Amino acid sequence: MNKIKGIIFDVDGVIFDTERMSSDFWTKTMKKYGYEMGDAEYCQVMGRNRAGIIAGLEKIYAGSGLDFESISNEKTEAMVAQLDAYPIPVLPGVFEIIDYIDKRGYKKGIATSTRKIRAENRLKKEHVYEHFDAYMYGDEVVDSKPNPEIFLKVADKLGLSPKECLVLEDSPSGVEAAYRGGFRCINIVGIKEPTQDMIDHTEARLNSLLELIDWLECNDK
Repeated sequence: MNKIKGIIFDVDGVIFDTERMSSDFWTKTMKKYGYEMGDAEYCQVMGRNRAGIIAGLEKIYAGSGLDFESISNEKTEAMVAQLDAYPIPVLPGVFEIIDYIDKRGYKKGIATSTRKIRAENRLKKEHVYEHFDAYMYGDEVVDSKPNPEIFLKVADKLGLSPKECLVLEDSPSGVEAAYRGGFRCINIVGIKEPTQDMIDHTEARLNSLLELIDWLECNDK
């Protein structure tokens, strides 16, 4: 097995504790239109970019006649207002794993389905952005996760092959994208309990980034 030379991070649910927040905002927004949207529905679109989310919702709520472009804008505006007004919760272990990665000499990349301007603002606001070597955002790719395009482009920016990279993901679509791209992958367990595919397509399931240090010590000597 190839030695790991680079680690690629998803953002929501891996760096920031924002997946539950996003799910809650979707639930509130859809309720206004008379529809329920719980974790089961949210997890079907979790990890995708805007276009992927809209396509997924149109499939889930087929026949509803809802304008998901408009509804997505409404949900996003409400969530952005909260994220702009308050500190963004950084998940445990983020800065510890960054320090460890730097000491080990791994390259670091960001691959998030969030639009560039929003993701960069959030990463800079919480002093995370400057620690990474390469970035790709949801509005910079043609195909959303579970297509591996975003990971392949980050790996290319890092000058590495997929087999030399470890992807950290919390969503089913992100795990599938990593698998389809030929990347090694670890599932950071969040609001979505791992499916059998997620278990089959990842090397480990960790409860936080704090556990990644021990995993790397044991598995990438």
